[in-house]
Amino acid sequence: MNIHSENRLSIIGIGPGDISLRTGRAVEAILRADYVVGYRPYMQLIEDLLPGKEIYSSGMGKEIDRVRAALDLLDRGSVALVSSGDANVYGMAGLGLEMAEHPAEVEVVPGVTSFTAAACRAGLFFRECVAVISLSDLLTPWKEIESRLRQAADFSMPVALYNPRSRKRDWQLLRALSLFEDRDLLVAKEVGRERERLIWTTASRLMESPALREEIDMTTIVILLGRGCYRGNSAREAEINLVGTGPGGRANLTAEAEAILNSSEKILGAERYLDLIGDYPGEKLSQSGPCPERSYARFQEAAVLARAGKRASILTGGDPSIFSAGWRIIDLARNSLPVHISPGVSAFSSVAARAGAPLSGDFALLSRPDDAAAPSLLAAAGFGVVVYNVRGHEVLPLLQDLAPERAVALARDVTRNGEEMIIMNAEEMMELRPSGFRFTLLISCPRAEIREGRIIAKRGYDSKYSY
Repeated sequence: MNIHSENRLSIIGIGPGDISLRTGRAVEAILRADYVVGYRPYMQLIEDLLPGKEIYSSGMGKEIDRVRAALDLLDRGSVALVSSGDANVYGMAGLGLEMAEHPAEVEVVPGVTSFTAAACRAGLFFRECVAVISLSDLLTPWKEIESRLRQAADFSMPVALYNPRSRKRDWQLLRALSLFEDRDLLVAKEVGRERERLIWTTASRLMESPALREEIDMTTIVILLGRGCYRGNSAREAEINLVGTGPGGRANLTAEAEAILNSSEKILGAERYLDLIGDYPGEKLSQSGPCPERSYARFQEAAVLARAGKRASILTGGDPSIFSAGWRIIDLARNSLPVHISPGVSAFSSVAARAGAPLSGDFALLSRPDDAAAPSLLAAAGFGVVVYNVRGHEVLPLLQDLAPERAVALARDVTRNGEEMIIMNAEEMMELRPSGFRFTLLISCPRAEIREGRIIAKRGYDSKYSY
């Protein structure tokens, strides 16, 4: 294959569906491409970006054909290979990098993931941890899926279930629910699309209701609550807005975030977030002091404006639902003022995209776990694992029980000035003994390799298809 060096393959997360939840960076990457390749229903979600493009689309089960088409087209121009949600979350990033001749030349553009979009719509916050598991056993044996479900249940983790049920596959959801019978759960259907529907229930009620289970299909996310969850409310529109800024920089904001910030009288948040988003008409304010006091001060400023009919924005890094202090704002506003929660690209998505495709299967997110053995136990069960807010001296104990050949990444300030990204296997990382603070540690999904400085975790397509 004779690929022109100026022709780029971009694997792009377009968000869960709504045009407002695309990032500027995703839109730009699609617009600059000569060819756009994707699953037919996803192409319908970006029709406004396709005039003048040559389009290659196909149906369910044709993932390998789509990647092959994208790679073949590189000899003729730049190519955008699109995924819904985030390309690293059961998307096309893993397979695209696996099949690419030169993965270092492939760009992965992260997007708003469906489970965080659902959480923001519902006012749900994950404060300690969350596991993300697909119930589809097309590429992963059920025995492995159930082992991960049990591990998450043993840790009392919240669990986001992807691919919970299809026309031909309905028993897996019942098996999963039987492990979490006492849990509250959210059924989020077609998040970010015209027919969006959110239903709160419990695992036991869902097991007992065939009619409710009929509501669940492949466009549905089921989120089981667990330790550290905070359940509040999110208004569709409100004068007070909790805005996820993504990894930093205006291009990483969603269209919704841009519109909210442009119409805000005041923008409140940490100084680093205020600096990263760029200039907007509203006044920028950064309060100091301990976290609870900062949240209270920001809410009070926003509340004064809201009662006067003016809009205010309160910023969080990444996505508000993942390990942010945004829940404090919702708690302060409870029963007094509505708050709209605007999703953003999560930090784990950004780190994964810069590292390559390390999260092609099930994964778990942890916020500085008290138990240093937790990441290794989750990794042994087959999860990819992302640990937030790690100090350099904590890396060794977090990795000491991990298989030495497991691919890992240590990142800080991804997509920002001073970005750091170290990619190597666990044994090499332990020997490195990194120093510093505010790192994100990523342990890849199993069956990963490091090629041209990128982590590529195989999702299992090679066991079903020849490519």
